[in-house]
Amino acid sequence: MRTSRRMLKQVRRALLAAFLFSGCINVLMLATPLYTLQVFETVVPLGSIETLVILTLITGSAIAALALVEIARDTVLLRAGLWLDHELGQHMLENGLKLGTPGAELKADARALEQFKQFVTGGGVSILFDAPWVPLFLVALTVLNPLIGLVAAVAAGLLLLAAILQSMLTNRLLGESGRAHERSEHWWTSVSSNALLAGSLGLSPGASRQWEQFNRAHIASAYSLGKRTSFVKAIARTVRIGSQVALYGIGAWLVVRGEMTPGALVASAILLARALAPLEQLVGAVRAARAALESYRRLRGLPADASLPRVAAGESAPAGNIVLSDVTYYHPSRRSPALRSVNLTLEPGECLGIVGPNGSGKSTLASILAGAALPTSGTADLDGIPIAKWQRGEGDPPVGYLPDDPCLIEGTVHANICRFGDASLFTVARAGMRAGVHDTLATLASGYDTEVGPGGQGLALRERRAVALARAVFGAPRVIVFDEPELGLDGGSLRRLLSTLKSLKADGVSIIVATQDPRLLAMTDRIVVLNSGAIEAQGSPQDVSRTFTAPARTAAADMH
Repeated sequence: MRTSRRMLKQVRRALLAAFLFSGCINVLMLATPLYTLQVFETVVPLGSIETLVILTLITGSAIAALALVEIARDTVLLRAGLWLDHELGQHMLENGLKLGTPGAELKADARALEQFKQFVTGGGVSILFDAPWVPLFLVALTVLNPLIGLVAAVAAGLLLLAAILQSMLTNRLLGESGRAHERSEHWWTSVSSNALLAGSLGLSPGASRQWEQFNRAHIASAYSLGKRTSFVKAIARTVRIGSQVALYGIGAWLVVRGEMTPGALVASAILLARALAPLEQLVGAVRAARAALESYRRLRGLPADASLPRVAAGESAPAGNIVLSDVTYYHPSRRSPALRSVNLTLEPGECLGIVGPNGSGKSTLASILAGAALPTSGTADLDGIPIAKWQRGEGDPPVGYLPDDPCLIEGTVHANICRFGDASLFTVARAGMRAGVHDTLATLASGYDTEVGPGGQGLALRERRAVALARAVFGAPRVIVFDEPELGLDGGSLRRLLSTLKSLKADGVSIIVATQDPRLLAMTDRIVVLNSGAIEAQGSPQDVSRTFTAPARTAAADMH
């Protein structure tokens, strides 16, 4: 079973290897100060060219090895980050769709993955891996001279405190800036994606002012964040430069007193620069490190693979028995339920009509029957298994669905109909013929290969609904749910739709149609009447018609 924890465990192994490579890199970094020390302490006093050549060859080999190990470390980090982006990204999207994860949560998961990947591949993690090896250089400085080692240790401690200060000062502002930027970016995207329509509706001044208000909060927090970051960086830079000056001053004093050689002083300067470099960089990397840690925790907490039903080759498809028990559904941020204690059964091959005034819950009930919405309470099962699990399992879903607003994804008409799976043109065209929309789709610019933009851009409403209808019947579903299928259809198209429904019914497919059109209701076996989210009545079309027309006739007679 693929899980985010297992994938992150693979990445942790790569990070451990990179950490060990960092240790080798820092050990090889000692070659330069040792070379300098030997040149001043041995080669110059003795005047031995042979010794100089040997030292140069050894140091050159160490530098070459350093380059190779650094390339290996960066390659490990790059491959680990990109592998995680590919594998975990696919898992997140697939599993999120199967589990019905809200779109906002999926976007947040994607941002977390991108932040963590950038930290691993962008060099931020290398700074963290170099910092633990700072004591190695401090020990080397202490060996050269304890006083020089003390100066280096104090400077390293001050830089570490600066990094902690940076984290404390920017933690809250970092979250505020991120949330404000996300809100302003979302507003910009939502308006710009419908730029022509928004402009024609006179939204230009108001939309820009609203975005400016959202963006102002981001600018304010980003400005405060930048000032604090700059302040701490200035402190860190001052500490580094001051420590270098102190080293040269104290080192010169020690040389004059004969307690240190000039070669040791030069080597100390090189070691101090190497010891303080990762700590100074750590001050600037604190923000990225905290964001990466939060992203890691979010990714680690992702749910495991969904346990969903799967119809293997040779197994029979579900029979099509649908049972809704005490289904109640609340829309997000709504206090009153869209559906209240709905109980409903549907036998295989039955044709059910759903009617009711606007706002009565027809579309909500249709979406629950199609597995597109999950009941807030109660159960909605197909053959004893939740409909939503069937819909998100392997293979073609057993319930086809035509929503009132067609959901098309960027790609081709062909890909949208076969749900971006592998299907031949003949198979897809057969679905179009079965849905009665083949003529409509075949006359598109490139037929079934016509490109569809985000949200169905590039197609008229009638064409988008034709694609959605062909997708609903693709894969031989046992049940098909139609939500207001007559929208946007002229007389001829409606007759073709009626013919399609009759053909599906004759094939034994269960049909659920939410509509107000009497021509579609006439072909149903049973009608459910909704009112304020509850079932008010149900029965055959004739019984329901008599129930609701008799009071109307009585009221008309009383008026006369």
